[in-house]
Amino acid sequence: MEEWEHPLSPNLGGPATGADLPPIDYLEWYVPRLQAGVEHDLTQSGFAHPWDWDGVLQGESLQNLTNPFTEPPLNPEALISAIEGVSPAQVVCGHGVSQCLAFALMAVLDPDKPRKVAVEMPSFAIASQFPRALGCEVIPFWRGPSDEGDCGPWRLDREGISQLLAEVGALITTPMQNPTGWMMDEDDQQWLADVCATHGVGLVSDEVYIDSARGTEHHRPMFRYGEHCVSVNSLTKCYGLGPLRLGWVIGSEERMVTAGRAMHTMQGMLATPSLRLAEMLLPRINEPLALMAERRETNLPLLLKVLDSHDIAWTPPPSGIFGCIHLPNDWSALDAIEQIADPLGLLVVPGGMFAPQLDGYVRIAWGGEPRAFAAAMEPFDAFLKGLK
Repeated sequence: MEEWEHPLSPNLGGPATGADLPPIDYLEWYVPRLQAGVEHDLTQSGFAHPWDWDGVLQGESLQNLTNPFTEPPLNPEALISAIEGVSPAQVVCGHGVSQCLAFALMAVLDPDKPRKVAVEMPSFAIASQFPRALGCEVIPFWRGPSDEGDCGPWRLDREGISQLLAEVGALITTPMQNPTGWMMDEDDQQWLADVCATHGVGLVSDEVYIDSARGTEHHRPMFRYGEHCVSVNSLTKCYGLGPLRLGWVIGSEERMVTAGRAMHTMQGMLATPSLRLAEMLLPRINEPLALMAERRETNLPLLLKVLDSHDIAWTPPPSGIFGCIHLPNDWSALDAIEQIADPLGLLVVPGGMFAPQLDGYVRIAWGGEPRAFAAAMEPFDAFLKGLK
């Protein structure tokens, strides 16, 4: 197997259209397991907040749910700008992070530079592959551990990044990393912003998990690091509102003119029902973050207790709902899940979904309902026993 090849990993490479557009391979492995029903699911990539919709609506009429032209007018950019402390002119909204990543890349990609994009690995396949559909070649750069068992704040390969910046037109990073849950080291983040500025390379930052660290030193959106930097976020992963498909791009006003043109070209208008519901929800937007912290206090000690019983030393990330654990005895996560976890009715995420080099890791989510999470610890314990 080549260095960047794995049955479930992102498909990097050159521009791709028609039948050459690569699949998101992990979906063919993951979705059938969810559809078949999983008794113990530790794979949640987003926080499933139990929104009280009756409380949110408070008897308000939904007659304008599909009417985009009301007084006062719908203004999603103003709603997001108030949360982020920026001008509305620095915000462009779209249908989720997946679409907003495309707007962001169009906003930073220099037309005079090669249509080649450097993408951080490990990373979620959509964040890694979408530039290929926009006619760009995708090449990887690495943020990883200093040794196999280390799942702490992984460090950038500065030497490798420095060597490729002269040949790329943009760079994509995920500071709050998936699958480790760790925020990029502050020194690395500043270095990355500075070196991209030096080379005139626009920087797109996928920050769909970063709000789990709001109010802490780890909440450092990349748009604050220079006019060449844009941040992408949404109501999906931290707020349990994936079906609304409301995301946004934040950057300089000049960059957002281009992002806005991209939105009008690819979307035209946003979905009015999503905007109406978001307008009602945003005054209560801190509720999911509070419950996320509560679930962490309740569930994470149970996971640590099981790991400790197997002499697996592990430090959880300081925020969020998941972390990445190295399996003992050189097990491939894919093999371990199919041979041991599946018969136990247990589902965890194989690290190979994010990069071939993480084939020996699994991602564990602890943001679920406490009783369900506690019940999952018994088969998880049996899973670890089966690896010995």
